[in-house]
Amino acid sequence: MGKWAKDLFGKESFDSVGIVIAGTNSPKFERKILRLFDKVISSKDSVYHAHLVRKNNKEYPIVFNVYGAPAMVDVMTEMHDGGCHNLIFIGYAYGGFKNLDVGSIIVSDKSYHFEGIYHHIETDRKIDYPDKELKRKLEEIFKKNKINFYNGTNVSVPAVSFQPRHANREYQKIKPLTLEMELAACFSRAKDIGIRSVGILIISDNKSTSIGDKSTLRNLAKIKVIETIIKKIHYFNLSKLKTRKKFDIDEHLASIIEDPNEMTNVYRKK
Repeated sequence: MGKWAKDLFGKESFDSVGIVIAGTNSPKFERKILRLFDKVISSKDSVYHAHLVRKNNKEYPIVFNVYGAPAMVDVMTEMHDGGCHNLIFIGYAYGGFKNLDVGSIIVSDKSYHFEGIYHHIETDRKIDYPDKELKRKLEEIFKKNKINFYNGTNVSVPAVSFQPRHANREYQKIKPLTLEMELAACFSRAKDIGIRSVGILIISDNKSTSIGDKSTLRNLAKIKVIETIIKKIHYFNLSKLKTRKKFDIDEHLASIIEDPNEMTNVYRKK
């Protein structure tokens, strides 16, 4: 345990609370958020932008620009390897099903897989949920800080430019409030590997507003949410989520190779 975390965050272990800020974030926005911490200990620009930061003498992983379900699953694995077992997801979402205003804040109740990431592994998996305790903590903090939010159902799709038509039978049954790309994978994979997770979505566009319009409104809402979470980040340090079997990334990678004990299998236990 720890080598995957060290490769991305510069250390083998850190505090149990992590933050993922999904979607595209400008360098200016990223710098502004990092300044809310006491110190940036390490930074790595890979597929996503990963930082280890310090706040009140504790070290936390925070990752920006996680785009799409596969990136979400991988970054969670690396955070878990360093001891993260409470994850706060913050992203943008389409809110045109009920034409929610740009900048509206949603704490998701559940998210459906339309992105296909579990299809070949677990074909019956269609839906997953946030951790109840972590969600309750988040909502308490929002209410105390007078941050208005909605609850609702989310659907995660393959891409902005490649997704089902909204007028389909499944959506009519589901009645989604939001649509984005990473949250279903976040909820599902978190539960698989023993991470508590919660998802916050900021409405970026709706039927009457495109992704490129009103960027100031959604940025202000996003900053307000992140500032509130960082001020109270220690409140999210909950106990570990119980799983049937402790997850280890090397053990998992060894197990999916045809012969897990084959001598050239670099991930097998020595």
